[in-house]
Amino acid sequence: MDYSQSVETAKRAILSISSQYRDLFDANSIVTTLFDLIYLYEINPAYAQLLKQKGMHIEALNKQLHAIAKSDETQLAVIEDLNESIQRILLLRIGKDKQLQVFNEICESTLRLVRQQSDRFVLLKAMQAAYVDLESRLNGRTNTPDQINVLMAQLANLSFDGDEPVRIYDSTSGWGGSLLEMRRVIPNSRKVRLLGQELNAKAYLFCEMVLGLLDDDNTSHALNNGDALVADWPFGDSGADVIINDPPYSMRWNPDPNLLERGIYHKIGVLPPKSRADFAFVLHGLAHLNDNGTMVIQLPHGVLFRGSAEAKIRQYLLERNYIEAVIGLPANLQSTTAIPTMILVLRKNRKRKDVLFIDASDDEVKKARSRDLLSTSAVNKIVETYHKFVSIQRYAYVATPKEIIENDYNLNIPRYVDTYIPPKLISVSELENKIVKIDQQLSTLEADSRLIMMKYQ
Repeated sequence: MDYSQSVETAKRAILSISSQYRDLFDANSIVTTLFDLIYLYEINPAYAQLLKQKGMHIEALNKQLHAIAKSDETQLAVIEDLNESIQRILLLRIGKDKQLQVFNEICESTLRLVRQQSDRFVLLKAMQAAYVDLESRLNGRTNTPDQINVLMAQLANLSFDGDEPVRIYDSTSGWGGSLLEMRRVIPNSRKVRLLGQELNAKAYLFCEMVLGLLDDDNTSHALNNGDALVADWPFGDSGADVIINDPPYSMRWNPDPNLLERGIYHKIGVLPPKSRADFAFVLHGLAHLNDNGTMVIQLPHGVLFRGSAEAKIRQYLLERNYIEAVIGLPANLQSTTAIPTMILVLRKNRKRKDVLFIDASDDEVKKARSRDLLSTSAVNKIVETYHKFVSIQRYAYVATPKEIIENDYNLNIPRYVDTYIPPKLISVSELENKIVKIDQQLSTLEADSRLIMMKYQ
C-alpha cells in the first residue's frame, strides 16, 4: 500500500469511529475528541497509562490528567477541550450511568487506531484529512487541500547546505498541513525547525498538537498565535530557508501607514491595497526569507495583472529578480471556493533571469464530493517541468525579462502560454462527401415526413 492509500485508509478508520457515535456527538466534536485522545496517548506515556484504566470517574480522570500536564499550556488546553467534549456535549445526550462506558469505548477505539499506525505522518495526515472533510461541510473553514501541500513542498524542497537546522516558516499555518508535508519531504536525518503563525485559536491549538507530535531529536518547532500582518513575530535574525504559505485570498487588511517608512515597503514606496492583502503576505514572507531562501505561496490570479500599487509591487519583485515561476492550477480545488488559483515561486539570489510560466489549469483532476482533487500525475508533471525549466508547447513557457517588460510587468499566464489548439483542417473532397451525405439524410427525412402526413389527410 502506497503512502496516499495508507492516509486514506487511516482517514476512513477515523471517520468510521466517529460515525459510531454520531447520535452522541456532532461530527466535528467526535473527531476533535479522537485527536485530543491521540495527542495525549502519543505525547506522554503517563497519559496513555491513565487513559487505559477503566472505571475511573470522569471528574477524577480529568483531575489526574491536569496533574500530569502541570504547567504545559498546550497539554492543558487539550485536556480542557477533551473535558468540554465529554462533560458538556456527551452529557447532553446520554445519562451519567452510561457516560463512563461510552468514554471507555472511545478510548479503546482510539488506542487501536494509534497501534495500527506505525507511521506518525500517516496518522497526522489522516486526522487533518478527516477535519478537512468535515469542516468544509460543517462551517466552511478553509484549509489547504493535501495535494496542494504536496505540490508546494516538492517545489520548495531543495538540497540544503551546512549543518544548521533547515528553518521552514508559514505565516498562516492553519492546521499545520503545509509544515507537516514540508517536514515529510526532507530526509529524517536532517535537522529541521518548523515555525508558524496562526490567528484562529482553534486552528492554532490543532497546529500546536501536530507540530508537538513531530518533535524528535531532529525536529523542533515554535508557533505563535497572532496576526502576521498586524504584529510581526521576530523568530530569529537568520531568516527562513523555506517559506510555504496559503494565505486567505484577497482579504481586507488595515495596514499601519508607518510601514512605508521601513523595511521592504520603504524600498517599494507603496502598500498593497486595503481591499486585497495578497501581496502583503508575499512581502511579509520575503522580509523573513534568508539570502538564499525559497518561497512558495498560493494566491488568486488577480495579483498577476491588477494595476496601481500591485503593478508597482510586481515590477519591484521582477526587477529584483525574485520571481522564478508562475503556475496556474485547475479550478474547484479548494473547499470553499471554485475559483482557479496559482502558485508563485520566489527565490532570493537567483542565478537565472528568466521566469517560468506553467498552465496546469487543464491538468488531470479527480472528482470528489465537495471539490476536485489534483491527481498525483498532475503534481509530478508540474514538479518535473519546474525542475527542467523548459518551454513545452501549450503547457509551459520560459519568458525573458525583455518579454515581461514589453508586457508592462503583467504576469497573466495566457500572455505567455498559448494553449490554443487550431481546428483540424478538412480537405475539399472530404467536405463535399459530407455535404452529399447530409443531402441524402435530408431527402430521407423529407420522404418519411410526407408518408406520416399522408396518414392524417
